[in-house]
Amino acid sequence: MYAETDFLLSLFKKEDWLKKKAENIYNKHKDELWTSTITVLEMLLWARREGYDPNEVIDAINSLVEVRETLLDKQTLLIAANFMKEYKMTPFDSMHAVLCGEDTIISSDQKYDLIGLKRIKLEE
Repeated sequence: MYAETDFLLSLFKKEDWLKKKAENIYNKHKDELWTSTITVLEMLLWARREGYDPNEVIDAINSLVEVRETLLDKQTLLIAANFMKEYKMTPFDSMHAVLCGEDTIISSDQKYDLIGLKRIKLEE
């Protein structure tokens, strides 16, 4: 299962409206969870903007999920660009959509439903 940024943020932050649901999902699926280096980059940008220690953020991510190397080849980038254009996704969300592949994605973003990804709905 692909751990998207909002899922990891809700686990990391002390208070978050998604925290309780995220903790339940984590406890049920922790041995199946992974994320990409793109998620790590997005969380580092968040850490800088919000004033968090980037080392602490990386340590937290690594303690929660497996981080897999991300190959950004031409095909991956073109598919992500198409998702941005067709579904009005952000660059990061479009990359998550491509990188999770056939795996289920854990996220509160309903745009993943539009492209047919299997999603655990963090917001419900």
